[in-house]
Amino acid sequence: MDDTKIEKMKKNRLQTKPEPKFLNVILPEELIKRVNTLCAEKEMTIQDFVTDAIIEKLQLAYKERRKKPRL
Repeated sequence: MDDTKIEKMKKNRLQTKPEPKFLNVILPEELIKRVNTLCAEKEMTIQDFVTDAIIEKLQLAYKERRKKPRL
């Protein structure tokens, strides 16, 4: 998926406000510190960071799946 589609998905996420669900995860303390630092530098929330990361990872997984030959 190209960058314009990624940006469009992020924009759509901001426009539509579905009912939020909680996702609890346990992460190494060092990773949490890195995320906090990055979010502070970029002036973004951790929720936005994690949401964007999940969207991008799912897009990558879809792209990889599409590269596999079909029967």
